[in-house]
Amino acid sequence: MDRTRRGASTEEMFLKATNDAVNYTNSRFIFGTGAMYSRVMIYTDQLYAKEQVRQGKFEDCLPYFATHEIDKSLHVGMFHHTLVWAKYLSHIVSLASLLQAQSHQWFMVHMNTEHHEYHSPGNPLVLPLLKRTAAMPNYLDQRHSCIRVCRDAGIKPLDYDQFSWSGHHTVEGQQCFGSHVVKMFSKRGLL
Repeated sequence: MDRTRRGASTEEMFLKATNDAVNYTNSRFIFGTGAMYSRVMIYTDQLYAKEQVRQGKFEDCLPYFATHEIDKSLHVGMFHHTLVWAKYLSHIVSLASLLQAQSHQWFMVHMNTEHHEYHSPGNPLVLPLLKRTAAMPNYLDQRHSCIRVCRDAGIKPLDYDQFSWSGHHTVEGQQCFGSHVVKMFSKRGLL
């Protein structure tokens, strides 16, 4: 099933993935993480007695997910690069353990994350998590992101004029990235 939502935060992706990992077994998950900064997950259902979804299925909650864009320069502590990466990598470590326990197959790739986005890889908040994720054959780190693969191939995003290289990739870019991902996971013996 496709749980993508344009503009979603990585926090939303991990919440949805964790829920699906708990509810299903022996499934295949493919995760593509997008922007890690400035996007905050919000849930728009009403509060307490007025809450609309009180029972039912997870899918009933999906219309209530939204994203709030925040100027990261105004909230530096909230979007500090070391904190953002520590939280992101800890989500991967936790989710990978859950996926394995539920007998799922999975792959995770970056879409528009730059290879240099964490500037302190030796920071004790990040270092043990980097070592752990580096040992995961199912995870392609930001060195293999769609933005980097497409930039190296000279394939500009569809909305390059608006977002530069962080824009939305064309069919040509997606195909180029897909070929790169297949090659990398094949080298790792996963395909």
